[in-house]
Amino acid sequence: MFPAPAQAPKTAKLKDAMNRILFILLALVALALAILLFLPGLVPVSAFKGRIETQASNALGREVSFGDDLSFRIFPRTAFRVTDLVIANADGFSGDYLARVEEADIGVKLLPLLSDSVEIDRFVLTRPDIRLTRAQDGAVNWNLAQSETAPSETETSSAQRELKLGDVRIVDGAARYEDLSTGKSYVAEEIDMTVVLKSLTEPLEAKGEMQFQGAPATVDMVLTSLRAIMDQEPGNLKLDLKVGDAEIGADLAITTKDGVHYSGPASLSAPDLPAFAALAGTELAEAPGFDKLSVKGDIDGNDASLRLENASINFDEIAAQGAVMLNWAGARPKASGVLSTDKLDLRPYMPPPSTSAEGFPAWSEAKMDFASLNNIDADFDISTDAVYVNDLEFGESRIKLLVDAGRLTAEIPELSMYGGQGSGRVVVNARGATPSFAGNFDVGAVQAQPFSKDLMKHDNLLGLGSFKLNFAATGDSQAAIMRTIDGSGGFDLADGALKGVNIAGLVRAVGQFTEGFNPAALQRAVAEARGPSQQTDFSEFLSDFSITNGLVSAPTITLNGPYLSMSGQGTINLAEQKIDLRLSPKGTTVLEGQEGGRTVTVPVRIGGTFSKPTIGIDAESLARTGLQRTLENVLSNRNKKEDGEEGADATDEEADPARAIIEGIIGGKKKEPDQQQDGATEDSAATPEETLINEGLNAIFGKKKTAPKEETKEEEPQQ
Repeated sequence: MFPAPAQAPKTAKLKDAMNRILFILLALVALALAILLFLPGLVPVSAFKGRIETQASNALGREVSFGDDLSFRIFPRTAFRVTDLVIANADGFSGDYLARVEEADIGVKLLPLLSDSVEIDRFVLTRPDIRLTRAQDGAVNWNLAQSETAPSETETSSAQRELKLGDVRIVDGAARYEDLSTGKSYVAEEIDMTVVLKSLTEPLEAKGEMQFQGAPATVDMVLTSLRAIMDQEPGNLKLDLKVGDAEIGADLAITTKDGVHYSGPASLSAPDLPAFAALAGTELAEAPGFDKLSVKGDIDGNDASLRLENASINFDEIAAQGAVMLNWAGARPKASGVLSTDKLDLRPYMPPPSTSAEGFPAWSEAKMDFASLNNIDADFDISTDAVYVNDLEFGESRIKLLVDAGRLTAEIPELSMYGGQGSGRVVVNARGATPSFAGNFDVGAVQAQPFSKDLMKHDNLLGLGSFKLNFAATGDSQAAIMRTIDGSGGFDLADGALKGVNIAGLVRAVGQFTEGFNPAALQRAVAEARGPSQQTDFSEFLSDFSITNGLVSAPTITLNGPYLSMSGQGTINLAEQKIDLRLSPKGTTVLEGQEGGRTVTVPVRIGGTFSKPTIGIDAESLARTGLQRTLENVLSNRNKKEDGEEGADATDEEADPARAIIEGIIGGKKKEPDQQQDGATEDSAATPEETLINEGLNAIFGKKKTAPKEETKEEEPQQ
């Protein structure tokens, strides 16, 4: 009848049981929290110090120690914290350690730890300092496969099998590499990197950033596998590295037996070559060129040299393909190989050409810098479709290039030059304070017009011919070289022309003055013989020359053409860019097919400068030639008179117009002072030089001297 009161005690008991369970759970949680919070302090950490050092030493194959400030935690991950961790250096190397870490957080697995074993699964290294060294004999101090304590092979293999670093992080680290064989060193600072190594048989992954030699750098690397590398067996390295503006990529097979060796595809892009070279430990001298470099191909090398096959190289403005060998073990890097290129542009390495508003530019006094020859040694065999040297352009050629300690030798066994073929050699020696130059060229079938246009800045010479030159000079500027150049050479042109002047026409025009000398007419004839539409055709034009201190001496100049032959001589002052050539063209006074006429020789003088050459009648030679002929006539007449021959009369009214001058030279009778005064003409005010020239010209062109006044003849017979 009354069941309700019986159920109340059961409900109360159930609630009481639930409260007890909840209390027990809370107690367990509190106990767990207490264990997590207080157990690390109860664990005798110092008891594990020796075990951890031994485990780490076995794992790395090198003695590992750390300071007494050792702590342990379970939450959030089981780990030991140590300070002043030191990895010992290898025997025979200076320095106390290979690596020293200010603080290390060493993660361990809890269950093995409870079973009295230490299994490391991660490292967090704060401010580590790593010192890598290569000895003179090539030995390195980072070969961790060789334990300083020399454990047995079984112990080493066991340690390597058990090594599982897991996650390794480097925070604000530093590393230094020193190569005692080359004297070079490299420094990396502010290293923040993550390294993953689950086991020696699995890939070692490294990714992070740093300051390398003061430049920002990032690295992404995968090495498979570290155990193979430590056992001196083949491994593989994939690398993406960026240092400053330079980028390096590689996928290499690596072995460490008998030293580090690698092979596989690789690439390098260095848009700022001097900066990259400085990062690599090579300071490039400040000089023209050496601005940028990109390389791609298959490499095979070691830590001191490499060979690049199937190479694609872009160096400044030069794009080449072939094989290259690089060696950076010496004081200077050395490059050698066989390359082919579509163009060999040497303009970036040459002193800039002088500029001028018009005509030929003046030689520059600016200092030329060949210091780049000290940047690298080289030995290349280069085939190219074109070569550019300032304004000169050469065709398909082969060059054997040798650079040795600042001295460049370019042997050119095959040279295409403005349609011609030949060979040459150039030596540039920058070893001393003042550079020196030497060379020789021998080229045939050269097209004269484009060559002279590029070299002399004018296109007035046409023809096809050969050219030879040997030269030597010293100087640190264009002007200095031109002042010191010595050498010899010659040219031989055929079937060409001299533009701008018609020498044959000039000879014919001068030959028309049979009735007397007319300066105005002569000037008009010279003007008509010159001009853009005029030219002198020739079948051959040749000369040999020598060069002494910049002065070109041409003792023989020969030109032969239709109705014209010419000989001459002269000098060209390279340093002052002055021309002084005296030519004697000989031609006929009538055109082909016309009858009559005569052969006339008219001295021509070419002068002026490279920029503004001049050409005209050589009045001095005209006078000298006429005077010589007059002298011969006078002497002949005098001899006849002395011999009593007919026609030799001292009172001859038709005496030679220059006779008075000649007689003064050879000692003939002179007029008395009063006679000279009485017989003076309006021309007596002329200078001796003018009289000489006028008399000579009159003698050549047949102008007779004006007869003396009648009263003068009556007062005194002519002597």
